[in-house]
Amino acid sequence: MARTANATVHDVAADANVSIATVSRVLNEPWRVIPVTRDRVNASIQKLGYSPNPRARLLARGDSGTICFLLSNRPFMHSVHARILQGATIEADARQIQVVYAHCSYLPESAPSEIELPRILGAQGLIDGVIVAGANYPNLLVVLDELELPYVVYGSNLAGEAISNAVYVEDERGGYLAASHLLGLGHGKIRFIGDTAMPWYRRRYDGFARAISEAGFPCPAALGKFEGDEFAMGVAAATELLECRNKFTAIFAGGDMAALGAMKVFRKRGLDVPDDASVVGFNDEEGASLSEPELTTVCIPKEEVGASCVRMLRDLIDHPGEPAEPVMLPTHLIVRESTRREP
Repeated sequence: MARTANATVHDVAADANVSIATVSRVLNEPWRVIPVTRDRVNASIQKLGYSPNPRARLLARGDSGTICFLLSNRPFMHSVHARILQGATIEADARQIQVVYAHCSYLPESAPSEIELPRILGAQGLIDGVIVAGANYPNLLVVLDELELPYVVYGSNLAGEAISNAVYVEDERGGYLAASHLLGLGHGKIRFIGDTAMPWYRRRYDGFARAISEAGFPCPAALGKFEGDEFAMGVAAATELLECRNKFTAIFAGGDMAALGAMKVFRKRGLDVPDDASVVGFNDEEGASLSEPELTTVCIPKEEVGASCVRMLRDLIDHPGEPAEPVMLPTHLIVRESTRREP
């Protein structure tokens, strides 16, 4: 079939010998179509000069000026990612870029073809790139690579190997700062709450363990299993700690919500924070300064994470094929009321 200015989806389907539904899927959810079929449909689209709609034909002449902020496996109101989105939006506004929000949930073991991505990611020409936030796994990156759409990941919450097109925070240094603070207050029996099967908790524990080792103390094993609810992990870990009658004078939790969960258990058991146990969290979430007592925590530069993601993504869009340089942002300790010197 010859190239025509008025080619339709029916023409593409006939030329590629597939159904109209398959053509639609190639256009909107290409990761769900096996490569050989996808290539055949794309070849027919190119041969016939088919554009799915007038807007796509216009956008084919240049950038859409729009990027997508994709939040995976996290609730919309998660305060860390909300502030990362805020930072991304401020930076994008300064560059006259529009940010659209989308959400997806998937399992680490899901096949890439089974991941339900928002259709805007597969719609040709509607967005120029993606910022990937939330808790993510390598199977999602396979899908994004197949889309050939520039993307940047909030790398500190990415499982698997480190990648170059990512923005990280100094998790390990933050863990070291937290443990050093407690050690400096005279605490020698410090326990860590966080599921080290998750890479962000593992890095924070590694920093914690390094500080404990340098101080000459044996490093205890981490407590807690993360199943999507950090507060519940903190509750369960603190309950286990008390029921096992393990002696401790301080807790470092790898997330503020885990710290607040532990503090709730301590209050119910008649323990005072910080008189009976000092507690340190991580992230400086909204609730950290509102808790009673106010939570000492490691602060990550959330707005700067978002801004850095936008800057990196813009570079990838403007310079296709050029490798990205990963960005590492500093963490710092905020001392509040939940820690005190060990008598």
